[in-house]
Amino acid sequence: MGPHHDAERRRALFVVNPALQRTGRDFGRGLLELAGELGWEAMVLETAAGLNVESIGAALARREFHMVLAAGGDGTVAEVMAAAHERGIPMGIVPLGTANIVARELGLPAGWRRATQRALEHFPATRAVDLARVNDGYMALAAGIGFDAMVMRHTPPVLKYWLGRAAYFLAGAWWLPRAPLFECTIRADGEETQITAVVVLVVNAGMLGAAPFRFGPNIAIDDGWLDICIYRPRTALDRASLLWSIVRRRADGERMVQRKARSVEIKAPDVQWHEVDGEVFRGNVLRAEIVAGGVRVVV
Repeated sequence: MGPHHDAERRRALFVVNPALQRTGRDFGRGLLELAGELGWEAMVLETAAGLNVESIGAALARREFHMVLAAGGDGTVAEVMAAAHERGIPMGIVPLGTANIVARELGLPAGWRRATQRALEHFPATRAVDLARVNDGYMALAAGIGFDAMVMRHTPPVLKYWLGRAAYFLAGAWWLPRAPLFECTIRADGEETQITAVVVLVVNAGMLGAAPFRFGPNIAIDDGWLDICIYRPRTALDRASLLWSIVRRRADGERMVQRKARSVEIKAPDVQWHEVDGEVFRGNVLRAEIVAGGVRVVV
């Protein structure tokens, strides 16, 4: 047990969301045992409701970790991405949520055992993925102002649990005919446009959760760009065909406009709701900028 052995010992912090169905009381122990079998020393940090980026960062600062693993859904993954970016260390993903969009975009295995094994065995091989700074925090997937924040506010939790992001799509199909149009100013890479829309989305990863739906074509989590997707149906028929164009992954330049930018600011004149990775906030300004390749994920 000389100093050489100690230097060989790799240390991982597992960030576990205890609120999920699949994480029972003994889940953390299972992770620690598996890590031990693979020659890692590991610790478990359980998340609480609300923002965990600071507490994950503080835990990572306490001792030298070689990797941090997010064991949870996309919310936990987004928090770990932000903390891993701030601390400059690689991360792994153990997908346990309903949608697991980040894991699916990166082609990671679904089962927790295989995902954990892959992260610990493939280390230190990583792939750089993008993160976005949004208002006062970070985002992994998408943020939106207008209609989608309204849908997320009104989708019953039980429906979200059973259907994941498909629940939003169903609720969206119901809300879309009634969704109000609003005017807003979009400043993308310094270029300003006034538009009327039912929703403006800023997207980092393209999957809408209920595959095969995507926000639009050619959106990738590692392309170094944000995609601004503007949905602006004018008639009832437009509104129906808008859902169809999302299913078919087509931006038609009329009802659905898509453009890439490194930074964007969206301002609506009156108080709107906006959402960042599914968390809903009250406010009429959404600012986002890409942190290209800001996170290294073990794949």
